[in-house]
Amino acid sequence: AGRASHFYPAIQTYFPGLKRGELQPAYSGVRPKISGPGQPAADFMIQGPAVHGAQGLINLFGMESPGLTSCLAIAEEVERLVLGSSRAA
Repeated sequence: AGRASHFYPAIQTYFPGLKRGELQPAYSGVRPKISGPGQPAADFMIQGPAVHGAQGLINLFGMESPGLTSCLAIAEEVERLVLGSSRAA
């Protein structure tokens, strides 16, 4: 229980479907890679609710150097996904 009792109510404000016991302690700051060792570098991936079904969650995978160069366009796309706008990013 401990600190988890504080996390669940806070997270449920933007992810109301979260049920007790669905979180587990872990560290953060891991950058998911989308290409394996020896494979050509893959482009990054942006996933919004249309892909995974979790309203308010935006996944950004594989953000490396090209992602940094494209950060403003990526931010516009994330904004579009968060706000549900139909305008092109």
